[in-house]
Amino acid sequence: MIENNYPRILIFGPPFNNFTGGGITLSNLFKGWPNDRIAVASTGHVLQHLTTDVCNTYYLLGKEEQKWIFPFNLIQRSFRSGLMSFNRQENLKQIQYKINLRQFLVDRLFYPFIQWLGLFHCFSKISLSQHFKEWLSVYQPEILYIQVTTREDVLFSIQLCDYLSIPSVIHNMDDWPSTISKKGLFKKYWSAKIDKEFRQLLNRMDLYLSISNAMTSEYMKRYNKVFKAFHNPVETDAWRPYCKTNFKLNDDYVKILYSGRIGVGITESLIEVANVIDTINHTWGKIKLYIQSPTSDYEVLGRLQKHDCTVINPIVEYSKLPIIFSQADILIIANDFDKEGIDYLKYSMPTKVSEYMISGTPVLIYASSETAVSRFFADNECGCCVTEQEPENLNNAIKLMIKDEEYRKKISHNAVNLAKVLFDANSVKNEFQQLLINMSK
Repeated sequence: MIENNYPRILIFGPPFNNFTGGGITLSNLFKGWPNDRIAVASTGHVLQHLTTDVCNTYYLLGKEEQKWIFPFNLIQRSFRSGLMSFNRQENLKQIQYKINLRQFLVDRLFYPFIQWLGLFHCFSKISLSQHFKEWLSVYQPEILYIQVTTREDVLFSIQLCDYLSIPSVIHNMDDWPSTISKKGLFKKYWSAKIDKEFRQLLNRMDLYLSISNAMTSEYMKRYNKVFKAFHNPVETDAWRPYCKTNFKLNDDYVKILYSGRIGVGITESLIEVANVIDTINHTWGKIKLYIQSPTSDYEVLGRLQKHDCTVINPIVEYSKLPIIFSQADILIIANDFDKEGIDYLKYSMPTKVSEYMISGTPVLIYASSETAVSRFFADNECGCCVTEQEPENLNNAIKLMIKDEEYRKKISHNAVNLAKVLFDANSVKNEFQQLLINMSK
């Protein structure tokens, strides 16, 4: 594609990285876009672990743009506004799981308290500073691409749309509107207010993107907008050399691997999986549960490590995942069964779905039948699905996958073939990028 065909795009939301699901998806969708025609603007708390191979222009929305109300302005970290420089590469191997007192106080006490009070949705605000406007006039974006997850994001995106007056696209990764205000004082007030503001933002968009067909269907009913699903694509040629072909199990122990984030909608189900595996090991099995996660939440990791079966893997470069996935005997997806977890992940397709499938390693899904990921694997017979929160059912599913090699081969074969059709990076990325190019015309 001729480079001049690519419009200059401004992304507000997550950065490009090989660390989080959103960052990985973004990197794979925009790969090949001319480096000088893509830029990201986001706050300091979001611009973490970023990469510069797809995009090397990052505008940090710092103290000139993001203001905190008193007394939160006294305790929040302040970031310098402006373009970021990249003179030092961060070494992922140096990142350690460690106790951070400030992180504990903020994540476990401060944020839950202000959420309960109803202050979380109004204790900071992002606005267009003169410095940022000057940079925009130099860069001259032709398309605005946004991902939002908070009220602050929504309100700033509305400002951006009105100021720039350029074609705009929104991409939703999780159904955060359903869970953003479910607890604390004034939850009904904030839920109604944020819903109204989000609809105002949607009315300013020219293109609507979702993460799954289930989300597309739901959002048509909820918002009367036509969304198109774009999930994380994979470079099948890069993964194919590592695709599992030998389904014999290790005589010493069976290796079950969980990869990805741990947090809202995932933690408790993963603990349940560890409980069941420990029970199996006390009776008939020899299984280890490996955790490959970027999380630094020492409390969750500590809960997992209390189980005899659990092994916490060190953080690795994204390029190492194909071989790590193929060396496992079973890959697992675990979603919580409580209402909050189901509401948050009901229409989501985890970034790792396409990566799991193309690896050829058989996949076990422990998630409610209400979730899109559970229905996807069940409908396509490309994974073993446990859709009820019942330890015996999970026990039986693990036993089935361990005992039946032909079953493992069958779901693996189905998954690999489907991944090549649905998630091949060349076709998905080209379709995604062509949509944006057509918008600018």
